[in-house]
Amino acid sequence: MPSATTVKRAAIASCVIALMLPAEGPAQGASDIFIVKSASKPPEAVVAAIKSYAEAKKWLYLGDNTVKQGEVRLVKICIPEVAQALWPAGLPVSAMLPCGNIGVYGKAGATEVSLLHPRYMHVLYPHPATERAGAIAQPLFAEMLDEVTR
Repeated sequence: MPSATTVKRAAIASCVIALMLPAEGPAQGASDIFIVKSASKPPEAVVAAIKSYAEAKKWLYLGDNTVKQGEVRLVKICIPEVAQALWPAGLPVSAMLPCGNIGVYGKAGATEVSLLHPRYMHVLYPHPATERAGAIAQPLFAEMLDEVTR
């Protein structure tokens, strides 16, 4: 189990990352943090497609919630294979689960799907297990995004 010092370092690292992000507009490096795809179908259809895809793959669909006065749907999913790879880093990393944090919203007449890049786990908590979990998750999420945004 990670020491209190290790957990504090991870918390400080997340604050440093947040401070490095610009306060306004999309960052030049936003693509390093988020994966964003567009879809021609409405947000509700994309959310339904994510749920169907996750269930077909035997992933955990943890739910979705509407925020920002109905403008954004937050979807939470977890891939058991990714979670298994993550656990060796210790139980405090459970705060980073679920493995997939997805925003679905309308923009300029289209739907955008924004996924927090899986490598965020390793950026926030450098450990071989978080690096491995991110490497496992990235192609799985890329495939899912391609499918649900068609």
